[in-house]
Amino acid sequence: MVSELYGAQMANRSEPAAEPVEAKFVAAWGVFAQTCGQYLAPEATYQAWFAHYLISQFGVDRVAREPGIKHKHFNHRLWSEKVGGSHVRLDAVVTKSPGVHLRRYSGKRLDSDTTGLDVLCRLAVISELKVAATTGDGLSHTEVARDVWKLSLLLTEFERTYPKCRPPLAFACVLDNHPTKRYSWHAMERAIERLGQHPAVKVLTHTSDVRPSMTVP
Repeated sequence: MVSELYGAQMANRSEPAAEPVEAKFVAAWGVFAQTCGQYLAPEATYQAWFAHYLISQFGVDRVAREPGIKHKHFNHRLWSEKVGGSHVRLDAVVTKSPGVHLRRYSGKRLDSDTTGLDVLCRLAVISELKVAATTGDGLSHTEVARDVWKLSLLLTEFERTYPKCRPPLAFACVLDNHPTKRYSWHAMERAIERLGQHPAVKVLTHTSDVRPSMTVP
C-alpha cells in the first residue's frame, strides 16, 4: 500500500521547470539599456556594465566575455567575405551551468576540435553588443548587420558540426543612445536583410529617451 501511494505521488509530481534563459537575458538587457543609455563611455565600459546586469540574473560563475573561436577552417567561404579576420570573440556569453571553463582555441586541446567551436555546447547564450554613443558618427548599419551575420554563421556551423548538442540562444543587442544622431531601425533591417540572418538569432533594440551629453556636467 505504501509503495502504491509513493508511486502515485511520484507520478503526479511535476518536472522541475526549465530555466527561463531568454526571459532572464532580456530582463538584464532592459535594465542595462534603461540605466546606462544616458552615460557617455568607451565601448569596453558598456560591455562591463552589460556583464554586470547579466551576472545579476545568472550569477558570476556563469557569465564571461570574449571566448575565442577560430573560424579560419570553417567550411563557409562567407566568413571571410562578410565577417573578416580569422577568429571570433563574442561580447558576452552565459554558460548552461555554473562554472566558467572556456579554453582558448590556440591552447592544447583534449579533442580534435582546434577551432574552439565546441565551447558552444556548454553555452546557454551568445551575444553581441553595439552602443551608438561609442562612435563619433553614430552606428554603422554594416557593423550591426555584421554582428547578426557573425552569430548566424556561428549557429549554422555549430549545427552542422555538433548536431546532437543543443545550440545556445543568440542575441544581437543594439542601444541607440548617440548624443546627437538618431539610429534608423528601418535602415538596420534592410542591411540585415541584405546579408541574411539565421532564424534563431534575435535582435534586441532600445532607444534611450535620456541621452548622454557631449559636455561634462
